[in-house]
Amino acid sequence: MRRMTQQDVYVVLSCLGPDRPGLVAEVTEYLTRHGGNVEDSRMAILGAEFGILLLASGPPETVDAIEKDLSELQKSTGLTVLARRTKAPEEHRRAPTVPCAVTAEALDHEGIVRSVARALAHAGVNIVSLEATAYAAPVTGSQLFRMEARIDVPQSIGVSKVRKVMDAVAEEQNLEIEVRSLIKS
Repeated sequence: MRRMTQQDVYVVLSCLGPDRPGLVAEVTEYLTRHGGNVEDSRMAILGAEFGILLLASGPPETVDAIEKDLSELQKSTGLTVLARRTKAPEEHRRAPTVPCAVTAEALDHEGIVRSVARALAHAGVNIVSLEATAYAAPVTGSQLFRMEARIDVPQSIGVSKVRKVMDAVAEEQNLEIEVRSLIKS
């Protein structure tokens, strides 16, 4: 792993295309060949498409080269690739927050993610990551839904308020919702 310096710049790559073995290796090889370092990433197969969301860093000339040669990466992988410069993660930090997890489960129906996200936004809570999936129940085959989100709760709002907000969503959407702090006590 390359040591970061004060002069490093950051770029987010968003890659999407038909799933096949080797895509992660090819994208990370491209970054390594240009001298970039993977700082953080999320990758998933959705339908038959593979998505990569990746934060990379390097000196300004490295990131310039990564951005300049994106057509090479697109041509070799078949992925559609977008790049956007961003701040260092520590520069994005807001007021002090409490990291929490929100888990919601229910019979699958439209509007669950929208309702949870809207309620969190109205409460002033930032969603850091979110995964949602629908799946068949083991015995009955009924469509079930599960959502897991990581959120940052501003200390000024408090976890108890978020629990009350999520209780209202649970009632409205007929969900089981749990909000738990990720800070070990």
